Amino acid sequence: MEKKLDTYLICLIYIFEFIYTISSLYLNGHAISISEMIKKMPIFDNVFQIAYCMIFIVGILYVLFLLYKIGQHKIIDLKKNTGLLFGIIFMDLALYRCFIIPMLIISPAMKVVCICFLVHLLIYIKNRKIYILGR
Repeated sequence: MEKKLDTYLICLIYIFEFIYTISSLYLNGHAISISEMIKKMPIFDNVFQIAYCMIFIVGILYVLFLLYKIGQHKIIDLKKNTGLLFGIIFMDLALYRCFIIPMLIISPAMKVVCICFLVHLLIYIKNRKIYILGR
């Protein structure tokens, strides 16, 4: 279970990003004004806010789990995890119609993915340095 927990956390980011996307599309696409829609359907605003927060919470848990694995000297499959994170980028590119700047500013998952990519890069550099010094 612990071996696949990092993959499960990334999949949770996918799920919450999908919920966030669906609720934001529903709020923005079907309402003349968002305030009228929120008065009619407050549940979508709550789902929208909860999904937004959960993306950050799961992202922080993922980074903390990676740091825990580094502290325990366990193997991290960076290639698979980075590939899964690229899937979130492609999902957001499709959602924002390949407009990169709005995607980086608006999407909460993109902020989490950028942080995860930085952590992956630091882990890779650390492991590479240990490998080079070990020779």
